Amino acid sequence: MEIIDQHVKAVVSCQARNRTEERVEVLLTGVVPGQTAMTVSSPDVKFTEKVGHIQEEVQVSNGLSTTDEFLYEIRYDSEESRSQLEPSVGIELVRKERDTPSGIVTLIFNIIFAPNKSMRHSATLVVKCVTGGIWKFPIQFVATESNVDDIIEIEAAGLNKESVVGFRLSSQTRYPEPFSAYFLPGSDLEFSVFPQTGELMPIGTSGTLITVGFMPSMYSRKHKATLVVQTSAMEWTYEINGVAPKTTPPTNVSSRICSMGIKQPTATQKRNFLRENLKLTTTAVSSPIKGVSLTLRTK
Repeated sequence: MEIIDQHVKAVVSCQARNRTEERVEVLLTGVVPGQTAMTVSSPDVKFTEKVGHIQEEVQVSNGLSTTDEFLYEIRYDSEESRSQLEPSVGIELVRKERDTPSGIVTLIFNIIFAPNKSMRHSATLVVKCVTGGIWKFPIQFVATESNVDDIIEIEAAGLNKESVVGFRLSSQTRYPEPFSAYFLPGSDLEFSVFPQTGELMPIGTSGTLITVGFMPSMYSRKHKATLVVQTSAMEWTYEINGVAPKTTPPTNVSSRICSMGIKQPTATQKRNFLRENLKLTTTAVSSPIKGVSLTLRTK
């Protein structure tokens, strides 16, 4: 259980397309039954689970006067935060307690966080006492990336040649929804996606065709990418792998070496230059004394 004050943000974290609950114990000091409450400078909050709902009026009992009523709501830092968090965050007051000696009131909330896409936004839990006190507790909601929805392998058509695969995707509503498709940082540049923006057809239809292209310039390494298709409310993630084309070895080929059509070397007789020189009768042309007889003559 986490304890924070108004100057420290509590972090509620969950993986996209999952759901988490956390218990929140908000400590309010300075609440006086039947009198104007004081605004607390350092309220504390303890987190244990998560919930949904935005604003609700509650009657605090368990030792408090029936005139001590509290209101609570989630306030968003921007319209973008509101559009992302409002469908995903809910809050509910589940228990109220008061410590009589100290006068501290503990409001125990349940917070539900069920994001459909990765995000990081801040909000504020605001608690108001109808007699005048206001307490604010900053909260940061973090949705981490979801697990991949599918693994897509694209076989290369050849070097510098594009091969393409496609899949269909529909919105999760009865209406078309704008979408954007992009690769996460670190993805290889050999991949492309089309279209990068458009509309997903409503659920129940054949869906919108999205194609992914792969055009490698070399086969010496693995090619990978992470594709994200995102609407205002949903997010899909795909792992893309580019693989080299498959090669098929030749079949019905004999393992013997065929010598047909190959000219075999002919055997040559070794020359006996000594014997040939003994048969010479005159000096050769290359001799400095040309044409001289080699036969000895006697007088």
